[in-house]
Formats: sequence, C-alpha cells, structure tokens
Amino acid sequence: MEKYLFTDGTNVIRELQSKEELDKLIDLSPDRDAIRIWVFSTSEWINYATYSKNSPVSTSTRTKSRTIEVVETLPEPKLPRPSPLRWIRKPLIAIAIVGIALLIYNFTRITWTKLPILTVFAERPENSPPVDADSLIQSIEYLRGVKLDKITRTNLRIRNSWPERVVVQLNSDRDSSSTGIKYHHINLGVDNSTGYLIDQVVAELTVWNDGDAMIRDTVEFRNINYTAPARRDLVQEYKGDSLSLTIQTIKARSFNFCYSADKQSNYGNFNDRWFCK
Repeated sequence: MEKYLFTDGTNVIRELQSKEELDKLIDLSPDRDAIRIWVFSTSEWINYATYSKNSPVSTSTRTKSRTIEVVETLPEPKLPRPSPLRWIRKPLIAIAIVGIALLIYNFTRITWTKLPILTVFAERPENSPPVDADSLIQSIEYLRGVKLDKITRTNLRIRNSWPERVVVQLNSDRDSSSTGIKYHHINLGVDNSTGYLIDQVVAELTVWNDGDAMIRDTVEFRNINYTAPARRDLVQEYKGDSLSLTIQTIKARSFNFCYSADKQSNYGNFNDRWFCK
C-alpha cells in the first residue's frame, strides 16, 4: 500500500496510509497551489498538478431509468361531506410529530462535559540517556593531555544534556462525552534554555484510541530563540483517549548539534552522540 506525506502550507505535515486518505485531504484543502505531497515510493515532494497528472481521479456515470406509468381515468366518485374538525386535525398531528422529535433529541443528543486543561511534555528519548558531562570532559582532557577551551566544554555539556534544555509542551482544552474525549484549542510550545539560537525543532503529536495510534501530525518550529518560548496554535480538533508528544529532530548550528529520533548517534561516538557540523 502506498504511503504519503501531505502539507498544504499550514506547517503541519500529515502521514497518510492510503490514496483515499490523501484524496480526502486534497478535497478539503483551500489552496491547491500550496499543496505538496511526498510519495514514499519515489522519495520526492511533488505539487498537486504533478500528482493529479500521475494519479487521475476516476469518474463514473450513472444512467437513471425512467418508467412512465399509464393510469386509467375513472369516473370521479362522490365524496362524503368533510368533517368540521378537518382543519384542527392537521395542526394537532404536526404538533405531535414535533413533540416526539424533541423528546427523541433530548434523550439521544450528545452532551459534552468540560474537563481540566491537559498538559503534556515530550519525554526524554531512549537514544539520549543522561550523561555526566563533567566526568566526560575530565576523561577527554586526560586522554588528550590538554585542557578543553570554555566554548568546547560548554557546547559538549549542552549536547549531552539537551533533553533538560529543549522542552516541548502541549496544552489543550478537552471535553468528554459518551462518544469519547475531544481536544481543541491546542497550543504547542518549545522552551529553549540552551542560551543559543536553535535553527529547527520538529515535534510529532500522536492521537491514541484503545492503545492504537490513530493520527500522527508533525509540527515544525524554526529559529527558536532562548529569550522566550516559541508557540504555535493548532486549528485541528482531535478525538481519542489521549495525546502524546515526541521530538523527531533538532538542529542547532550554534553549538554543532543535530538530533534525530531514528538514530543512535551521528558518527558512532556515544560520548558525544549528536555532534555535527
């Protein structure tokens, strides 16, 4: 089955498992010129025009048959004299129908109850375990026989303690009903306390239901300063049992740092896993 990534310029990238899901999102997109589609089998981004050329939408026509019914004309029978209550009967029936409909609505309508605001943090990833940076620096200096300069020591500490310094947080309103929980007015934030500018952070939001991941959406932040958290409001509304957050990638040229959730390290040096240039 073909897999796709989809974005329509809202900075949200969705992973889709089938062409049917992709076509539905294309129909809902307000600006097809902004659509970009990543086709996993070709490993490239394409625009909507290229996608529609390569994957034309099939159409079908349906012909409706019409039957002409011949009715024999019979002599008009003599009708009985109308009852004087005939003008009252129809309004009474209409009132009864409306009353029954209201009763059914009151018993079957979904009632939402507001719950406390949900706060979720991205947990420390397994591929970035805690490291004693001071002990590591002493070992490096001992092996090299030279003392590391201040900038090198500082950058090494930050690269090995980034989960405490780059915090991704989600806040969401939520309501509960008999059908489940819905999440809305969702705000994502990245708090950068490294003291350096971070070029990019990509976070993944997952919606869970009965232990299964139903939706995975990615949100990208760029140029995250250390003076104030970067924030992003999501227009989407989700329904499920719970939400979770993970950090997919981080890039910061300022302290030679490149993190990726799908790696164990950049160069195989587990004492400084995420060093990059």
